[in-house]
Amino acid sequence: MFYIGKGSVRRAYSKLGRNIVWNRTVKKYGGFETKILAWWKTEKEAFDHEVFLIETLKEMGVNLVNIADGGKGSKGFRHSEEFKNLVKTRMKHENPMADAETREKQLKAVKVAMQRPEVKRHQSLARIGMKFSDKHVESLRNCHPTRPCVINGVEYKSLMEASRALGIRHGTLYRWLNNKNKKHTKKYEHIVECRWV
Repeated sequence: MFYIGKGSVRRAYSKLGRNIVWNRTVKKYGGFETKILAWWKTEKEAFDHEVFLIETLKEMGVNLVNIADGGKGSKGFRHSEEFKNLVKTRMKHENPMADAETREKQLKAVKVAMQRPEVKRHQSLARIGMKFSDKHVESLRNCHPTRPCVINGVEYKSLMEASRALGIRHGTLYRWLNNKNKKHTKKYEHIVECRWV
């Protein structure tokens, strides 16, 4: 036993939102097993029992990874409007990305990261821009019966169908369809007709 906690629904079985010591312990021992020790009718009873168990086990010398002493759950917690406004103001005035120099550094770092071989490999394997089989396109036709469009003389039943058939992002096609003056990049200069039906 390395952790005591109060939870609801699937919380006991989840790895999300755990403290760093909890994560390190689970990684070290290759996983964790969950045991529900008790069920309570009210949240207050559950929190009181959590506090009691943590205190008792620590007194017995059990090395728990709990950072808090328990009983401090945040279910239903809402920040006050005053706090929300404070955060909003702080983000407007102290946001590091508001500084042009910081933005420039961030942009350079992203460009360098995008050139890494593993990132390029991941992008090349991504689905976006990939052409799909006729069977898959037919299923999209049936799943997305929305506004039809014509791209290079071929009529598609939906924007999504055109996107998958051509291997072009649907957002890109949408901009072309709604803005006739939008210039195509060299990559898409073969697209000469793009209109709604």
